[in-house]
Amino acid sequence: MRTATLTLLIALGLHAQPLASLMQDPTVKAALDAAKRNEPYFIEEQIRVCQIPAPPFKEEVRAQEMQRLFKQPGLKDVRIDNAGNVIGVRPGVSAHPHLLFQAHLDTVFPEGTDVTVKRDGDKLSAPGIGDDCRGLAMMMGVIKALDEAKVQTPGTITFAADTGEEGRGDLRGTRELFKLSES
Repeated sequence: MRTATLTLLIALGLHAQPLASLMQDPTVKAALDAAKRNEPYFIEEQIRVCQIPAPPFKEEVRAQEMQRLFKQPGLKDVRIDNAGNVIGVRPGVSAHPHLLFQAHLDTVFPEGTDVTVKRDGDKLSAPGIGDDCRGLAMMMGVIKALDEAKVQTPGTITFAADTGEEGRGDLRGTRELFKLSES
């Protein structure tokens, strides 16, 4: 929850206001409340997405699911790029500042690995459950919290579920994202 709170504060414009005044803003409070309220739902989404195999260079099925999830809250320009990254844009009041929020689709585990999530109380275990299924779920939770609270961010946020973070992927998804930002 702490990471989601920090991420929301950054998205809401922490750079533009002192933290104390930002925390008193009713919209910010509503977004943080939404994140807390929706956390159980997004833990279940984390499990569901994690059980979609995504070994290195074979992230397509998980990417298609993330594309579907990006479209649900109405992100703009939702697409899968040449590297297999899923990209969606949440326009702000202006184009800048422009924040990139990314989490990776792939796992380090090879094809055929059992990705079934197991529960032991509050503890979840499975290949990739924290790296980076948690990041994907948290990204979706931030999108929903911003939308539920009707937050208008000062700048645009691009959300990306990127490929090739693990092993020989050589950060191919991130490289593609930054190549796009240069043009």
